[in-house]
This record gives sequence, structure tokens and C-alpha cells, in this order.
Amino acid sequence: MGNRPVIQKEQILEAAYRIATTQGLGALSIRAVAAACGVAVGTVYHSYPTKSDLVNDVVGLFWQRAFAGRMGAAEGVGNGEEPQVAGAAAGAGGDFVDFCRELAGEMARALEEFRSDFLDGLTALGAYDLAVARRREAESFAHVRRGLQVALERDPRLRRDRLVGPLAPEPLCALVWETMVDAARHRRPLDETLFALMRTALYD
Repeated sequence: MGNRPVIQKEQILEAAYRIATTQGLGALSIRAVAAACGVAVGTVYHSYPTKSDLVNDVVGLFWQRAFAGRMGAAEGVGNGEEPQVAGAAAGAGGDFVDFCRELAGEMARALEEFRSDFLDGLTALGAYDLAVARRREAESFAHVRRGLQVALERDPRLRRDRLVGPLAPEPLCALVWETMVDAARHRRPLDETLFALMRTALYD
């Protein structure tokens, strides 16, 4: 019995990620990943029983890396713990508006890569795989929104009494994030008016 190549699931995911980010998600297949890894198709199926499983992890890895400089890994999300936050608003003295501005810059850069390498291939996915990709994207976005709330709550200069109603942390951070996503998807700079309004509404 000959020696079979030994490969870790992480190596398979990295190979799939390279295919997706150079050729688009539409080019991703179990067979293509197996060829890139130099292993049998069955070896990839052992780690990823379906293409949808692979798409799910590739999309998750993309967004994890896209915001690595601003958001920490999503450890604890789903079990009551806060997401880890890095950057300007990470600790005492952090400015939430500056944090949002930095995140918007990262968002624009991430979606430039996403647009050219991933989004062009989304139309080639079947309906189920596309739904899987969108669901994983939504999970990643939910994590970022929670990170925004953490940053908001850690800014000591904010007027806490103003964080009510439409300006409560959850709806405010959802609005900020949706505005960032919309601007980045349409390749528009984020309007500084948003930051000016937040500074006027939230600070003395």
C-alpha cells in the first residue's frame, strides 16, 4: 500500500482561498482544490463533504482577514462574550468616530478585493452555494456590528445619556455599518457628513 499524502484541513482551506481570490468563487470546486493540493478528491471530501461547506469557510476566512487590523477573531461570539476589538477605540480613551473612519477605510479596501476576486464569481454559484456564501457573510457582518458596539461603549468621552432611542448602540451601529457597506459596494467614499453628525450628536 503506497504512502498517501497527508494534508491538514487548514491547508485545503488555504488552497481553496487562493483559487477563490484569484479566479473567483465560481471557479471553486472540490476537484480544483484537490488538484491544487496534489491529493485525491476523496481526501478533500474527508474535510469538506460538500462544496457548500468549502464556500462557507472560504467566505468566512476572507472576512476574517479583511478586518484583521481592526477586529479581532470572533472568539466568544455566540456564547455571551464580547468580540475583541483592536485599534483606536480598543481601550480607555478610544474615539469611536475615529474608529469608524478607520474601519470604513478597511472596508473599502476589503471590498475592492472582494469585488474583483469574489463577487465576479458569485453569479457562477448555484442558488444553494450562493445562499451559503451570503449567510456566512451576514454572520461576519454581525460580528463587526457587535465590535462597533464594543468600541462605542468603551469611548469615555461619549454622552451616555444620548445613547437612547434611534441613537441606542444597536441601531446606531447597524446604521453606521450599513452605510459603510453601501458606500464600499458602490465604490463611493464614505460621506464625512456621517462622522460629523455622530460627533455632534454624541459628544459635548
